[in-house]
Amino acid sequence: MSITRTTHRRVTFFHPFHLPGHAGLLTPGEYEVDTLEKLDPDAAIRSYIKLECHIHLWAEQDRSNGEDILNVDPLALEAALALDSGPLREEERNQ
Repeated sequence: MSITRTTHRRVTFFHPFHLPGHAGLLTPGEYEVDTLEKLDPDAAIRSYIKLECHIHLWAEQDRSNGEDILNVDPLALEAALALDSGPLREEERNQ
């Protein structure tokens, strides 16, 4: 039996961005992310392995219109955040 947990956080994108599983660009702004993690049984200290992230996408940034949830690999989300925050990565963002 594996032990799992879900963590919640908000992330901010300052530029339009793309994530696998979503057609087109997503708009800059704050997004809520739920991350499913499992306890690493082989670690010497208590640590968790990220399994998947669920990003809440609201229609036109208005929560009253309903929402979609995009499942994304945690590494893809971290890569998108790193690309967004890199001041010298304008050319990569435009691709």
